[in-house]
Order: sequence, then C-alpha cells, then structure tokens
Amino acid sequence: MKQNLDLQRPRLLTDVVGERLREAIVNGDLKLGEQVSEAQLAQRMGVSKTPVREALLHLKAEGLVEIHPQRGTFVFRLSASEVAHLCHFRAMIEVAALCEGMQEHRADLLKRLTQCVKEMKAAERTKDLKALAQIDMSFHWSFIESCDNHYLRSGYELLRYQLIALRHRSPISNAVPSHQILVDAIVDDDIDAACALLREHVLENEPRYRTACDGV
Repeated sequence: MKQNLDLQRPRLLTDVVGERLREAIVNGDLKLGEQVSEAQLAQRMGVSKTPVREALLHLKAEGLVEIHPQRGTFVFRLSASEVAHLCHFRAMIEVAALCEGMQEHRADLLKRLTQCVKEMKAAERTKDLKALAQIDMSFHWSFIESCDNHYLRSGYELLRYQLIALRHRSPISNAVPSHQILVDAIVDDDIDAACALLREHVLENEPRYRTACDGV
C-alpha cells in the first residue's frame, strides 16, 4: 500500500482571526459603526496585534471595516444613499447573472433554488431567523454560481459580506412566497418575468437595510 504523502497545510492565524471577526460583525456581536481596537481585540482573542491588524486589512477589502488614519478602525455603516447604491448595484449584478444562468445552466439553477425554498419553509416553521438569513444569501448566491461570467462574480464579491451582515440585522418576513414566485418564473422559462421579479425583489430590501443601518 502506498503511503499517503498529502500534507495538511496549517491554517494561518490571520485567517482564523479574520473568520472570527467576520462572524462577529455579521452576527451583530460587533455593531455597525462601532470602533474596534487592535489591542483590545488581540487581548480578547488571546493573540498578538499582528494577526488582528492583518485580518482587519482583509476585512477592509471585503467592505466590513473602515480604517481611518489617526482616527481608528470602525465596523462599516452605510448612509441612506450608500444603501440605495448598494441595492441598485446588487440588482444589476444578480439580474445579469440570472439571465445568463437561465440560458446556460437552468436545470442546475432550478435545483439549487428549489432546495433553498425547501430549507426556507423549514426555517420559517421553527422561526429560525438566523438560518433564514443564511438560506436567503444562498438563494441569491445561486445566481452567481450558475453564471459563467467571472467578472459578475468578482463584482458581487465587493458587496457580498455587507449583504450578509445587513440580512442578519433585517430578517425578511415573507421569505417563502417572495422567493417561490421567482422560482415559478424560472420553471416557466420566462426570462423577462424572472428578471423583472428579481429586480423588484432586490430593490424592496432598501428600506429594511436603511433601518438596519439607522438602528445601531
């Protein structure tokens, strides 16, 4: 028998710290607009300031923190106009991805979306708002995964984590029907209807996201 020579690459401490900080921001343990201290975070996590500093730089690239020289580091917080820009940019990306996905990988897209709606129904029955937020993100990420245009994926990565954080702070109350109607349009292979429904659905989130940013 040949010996397995594969080596497990150790995880970088910076990556571990970044994951924990990302989760804290997304879940609301760190508030939108809250100032964070490298020294305090390092002390709380039992690490030196170096991996914390590096992790914060990665989170800045993801849009989750803002680093201001001489002022400090803050969890992101969007103004009303920034929320509007975010939603319109998201609508453009998702609609384009949906259109391409329906043309190129419709069966796979439908499989993904149908599974998400099934999971939404279960989460709604148990009133698991955290799970609903995660499933909602998976539903919309399915458009990106079913599209071959990597430029669209790169564009969506610019706002992905901000969206996740906002979703957790503004759970949707009608998740199943508002997503099922979109699945039905894809089943009917009606690209125009599906794209129009998706755009409307995305833009409907703007008031909830504004409230999430105002209510910190």
